[in-house]
Amino acid sequence: MRKASSGVKTVLPEAPILFQVKQLMDSPVSVDIGKKIVEFKTAGNGSKEFIFGELCFCLLTANTSAEMGVRTQQMIGMDGFLNYSETKLRDELKRVKYRFYNLRSKFIVNSRWIVDKLPSLVKAGDTFESREYLVENIMGIGYKEASHFLRNVGVFDFAILDKHILGMLRNEKPELEIRVASRKNYLHTEEIILDMARDINLEPGILDLYMWKIATGKIIK
Repeated sequence: MRKASSGVKTVLPEAPILFQVKQLMDSPVSVDIGKKIVEFKTAGNGSKEFIFGELCFCLLTANTSAEMGVRTQQMIGMDGFLNYSETKLRDELKRVKYRFYNLRSKFIVNSRWIVDKLPSLVKAGDTFESREYLVENIMGIGYKEASHFLRNVGVFDFAILDKHILGMLRNEKPELEIRVASRKNYLHTEEIILDMARDINLEPGILDLYMWKIATGKIIK
């Protein structure tokens, strides 16, 4: 989960991103991130139902906060994601004060067909194809959400281009076009993160954790 890590002061925001990341890699934050990596790998080895719960979490976090996604996931639980009718799921989302209760209840119910396929998608040799499959076949899942889901189940090959990461890129690289509205734009912008990750020998999904810590002071799933 992207939860706050105590006792470590985040480096100054005006420093170049990779300089800040290297500082954190040599700090106690790296221990917290190491634990998170183990948690994600363990999730990817979990049951198909558990993995589906992580997909639902990513459906819930789109256009809202990670904290809200975590809270809603905990309140609804695996049984709700798997078994509630669309009406009951909608009502439960509304009860826990989740904003997009109509649309996201529909997305979750309509995505249940993929439960049996998820373990093989997570373990597939071609992770790019797994991400494409999710984007093309699951309502409510775009490149950011698919990348987020795969990272949270132990696939660290992709950049999660949320508003915090995009803001950091735009501040550091104002000369570049940082856009994600289309597939072409997302993949082009993602290459910036992939290059940065290669520069410091980190997988992109792990670099995201460090960048999130810098941007928000937190480590959340």
